[in-house]
Amino acid sequence: MLEKLEQRYDAKRLLHCLLDLELTGQQIHTSSPDGETYFLPSGDLFKQNLNQDDFTEVNTLFKDTYVDEVYQDLDDLYGVCRGRFMWLGPEFRGYSYHYDLTDRIHIPILTNEDSIFLVNDTVLRMPDVGCTYRLKTTLKHTAINLGKEDRLHFTVCLRGAANLTDFYKRMVQ
Repeated sequence: MLEKLEQRYDAKRLLHCLLDLELTGQQIHTSSPDGETYFLPSGDLFKQNLNQDDFTEVNTLFKDTYVDEVYQDLDDLYGVCRGRFMWLGPEFRGYSYHYDLTDRIHIPILTNEDSIFLVNDTVLRMPDVGCTYRLKTTLKHTAINLGKEDRLHFTVCLRGAANLTDFYKRMVQ
């Protein structure tokens, strides 16, 4: 369900790339279909007529920054799309219990011992800031921050959702 990968990145540099831009929000997209979309509502992209595999253009404000470098490195290694900073704090503590079309790679930037993932009713943690983790988000899962400190992860989706999205469309018709 959770695999710690060998890549490590500088969490402070990733955080400074975000803070220097003064962008705020629960999810800040670092890549998008047009290179300019930083905010989208959380939830099913299918309902918004979008496909996560199209989120491959690093957004302008992140171009030529450390975020771009990390995104490109992960893309070369794993084939990724839809990069985001995902923040859980006092105003927004967690997500619905859901399934994703592909697995995700997470890099914790800020975390605490009360920041957890629930995957198929199993509690998992990503305690090591700057480490990469592959989470099996095709299983039923959620992220919850029950701690007093914020939780911030840089996440990317693994490409391959286009075929699954087409299958999903056929199944719900």
